[in-house]
Amino acid sequence: MKVILKESVKNLGMVGSIVDVKPGYARNFLVPHHLAEIATEGAIKNWQLGAERRQKRIDAELAEARKIAEKLAGVVLPFTKTVNADGVVFGSVNKADIYKALQALGHQIAKDSIELNMPIKALGETEVGIYLKPTVTATIKVQINPLTTVEEKIGDAKPEAKAEEKTETK
Repeated sequence: MKVILKESVKNLGMVGSIVDVKPGYARNFLVPHHLAEIATEGAIKNWQLGAERRQKRIDAELAEARKIAEKLAGVVLPFTKTVNADGVVFGSVNKADIYKALQALGHQIAKDSIELNMPIKALGETEVGIYLKPTVTATIKVQINPLTTVEEKIGDAKPEAKAEEKTETK
């Protein structure tokens, strides 16, 4: 079934593209979510009449996405996580953490645009992609630093160490 895309759809096409999709995908997802319309002769003619106006809007959206990508290019998000003596990280950094950190820095992006297949569980820097438009993506760096090791925390909490501190202060 041929449809005209009203919005850019990831892995499908750009606005105004006439693409061939399975009928169920068109009827159950694209058309109800106003992402596409059925490509009839009349719809194609109407779509072509408004092409210039849409192209200006698309160009403005792409320019805005490129500006956002430039701002995101140098962003490094530092996170501090607890690790054990072997360097294994307890917990992880996921999309929600990255989204909150970007929001705190003043970057307004959609949570779904963060391309992270699995949570990050390794110390050091990891590159994460940000999908802005079909032709515009940005890359940020997520840095995980060790907070302290579990053994050090356990050592700090021992009662003998606290008792020695009390006798020294008297």
